[in-house]
Amino acid sequence: MMGDREWLAKQLARELDLISCREKNSRYIYRDKKPIAHYSIVGRGGIKELTTVVVDPEFRGQGLSYEILEQCQGPTCVFTKNLALINSLEKTGFKSAWWPGFIPFTVMMFDRIWRVVKMVLTLDFKRCLHQSRHLFSYRMFIRK
Repeated sequence: MMGDREWLAKQLARELDLISCREKNSRYIYRDKKPIAHYSIVGRGGIKELTTVVVDPEFRGQGLSYEILEQCQGPTCVFTKNLALINSLEKTGFKSAWWPGFIPFTVMMFDRIWRVVKMVLTLDFKRCLHQSRHLFSYRMFIRK
């Protein structure tokens, strides 16, 4: 049987828009004791960021994104270009935004710089190039 981290690694290999997250921030949704979805909620200086949202292709279209979004308590932001997730975000009260505030912005910028360094150090050039190429396609959504 495949463990949680192995399942997530398989999903991340297929989804170049995503990047791994710390184990302590990882949350999974299970069916029959097997992971079928993953997300992470991380504090970003006064706002939480929902990251690394992935649903196993076999379970897409079953409302799991709504189940994940129910876990977002308090001010939360999400960066995505995934149309299905954008649709779910808008239906649950998230609004398109460009500025999360100075402190959250500063924390997020340092995190993004670290992500790029991590991709280079781990020789994950395919993911780095993909995310760089689509940089301006990602949109931020916030629910306060």
